[in-house]
Amino acid sequence: MSGLFAAAFLRRIGWEADIYERSLVELVGRGAGITTHPELLEALEQSGAGNRDLGVTVEKRIALDRSGRVIAEKHLPQMLTSWDRLQRLLRETIEPTRYHLGHTFERVEQDGSGVLVHFAEGRRARADILIGGDGIRSSVRAQVAPAVQPIYSGYYIWRGTPAERDLKPETRESIFPYFTFFLPEQQQIIGYPIAGLDNDLRVGHRRYNFIWYRVGDAQQLRKMCVDEHGEQHEYSVPPPLIRKDLIAQMRAEAQAIMPPQFLDCLDNLRPFFTPIYDFSTPHLVFGRIALVGDAASSARPHMGFGMAKAGGDAQALAQALADHDGVDAGLAAYDRMRQPIGERIMLHGRKLGTHLGVNLQTEEDRAMWKLLQDDRAMMDWIAVPGFLDAHR
Repeated sequence: MSGLFAAAFLRRIGWEADIYERSLVELVGRGAGITTHPELLEALEQSGAGNRDLGVTVEKRIALDRSGRVIAEKHLPQMLTSWDRLQRLLRETIEPTRYHLGHTFERVEQDGSGVLVHFAEGRRARADILIGGDGIRSSVRAQVAPAVQPIYSGYYIWRGTPAERDLKPETRESIFPYFTFFLPEQQQIIGYPIAGLDNDLRVGHRRYNFIWYRVGDAQQLRKMCVDEHGEQHEYSVPPPLIRKDLIAQMRAEAQAIMPPQFLDCLDNLRPFFTPIYDFSTPHLVFGRIALVGDAASSARPHMGFGMAKAGGDAQALAQALADHDGVDAGLAAYDRMRQPIGERIMLHGRKLGTHLGVNLQTEEDRAMWKLLQDDRAMMDWIAVPGFLDAHR
């Protein structure tokens, strides 16, 4: 997504940009939910992608107790979208001949005036700059800043997107229209509506984005990353290969603590888990190489700001290149502008993560943990628009 944003913004300032995707097939059909922020909406408009039929609007947030009764609520209109919808909007801004599948980054050479990129499949590409928009495990960053590694937070999430039509009537009525919280000790469960497959926004055809934060140390995570065939994965496991005994254990633990509405969601989804990491790079620019999005810095998902940050990075990079006479001066300006913002976003994510009670090192951490034990406080802080201005 960072690469799509970058190409779209560069095109707006008159540059020609090619995107090289490692995947052999178009990245479509991913249903992960995304909260929108003003920064994301601005980036979509300014990039030329627009925000038509972006998603589902909720009017308020609610918190449940164990029985499923509403115990707190907050009026907060917010648009909820999905990875798939944003990908389709941005993909439409890119000429088909500029979008290349099946290219695995291998290494890059620089000579002071440009870059020569080598791909594992044998192709090479010459350009003025290389933008690494290849995510939290960026291969580009691994070459230019190998010491920068994502840091495991000490917790992970189970997630999935049940179809609206599969949920019980009482679930659809009580939580589906809302951004919903349930907060057992050292856990956090969140749900909200998103579009259905192919961005279907019709009532009865949408999905519900289910997220369950669980605490687990590095040793536990490593055991979870052994797949159905006994193979050890380094970071996570592809959803079809997650062990059946692990899923059964997760469902049994859910039965003991969850409200009936969230159990209904869990009964109607295909679960997968995602470990939570974060990091910030000291620099975003290395000669003629620039990092954007999660490749540059990555924050925990409590703000729902990853996509907004990707758009903001790409917009700032293009603007810096347009405002300066030389490429190098533009890249340096981008680094000065966006590195501190990425670090601030990362630190804010850690602050919100104190709710889970992991690695509380300072008095500030412990005070924030205490504040976030209250349901109303959580609704005031999690994925709330405008946090960059409010919490500088």
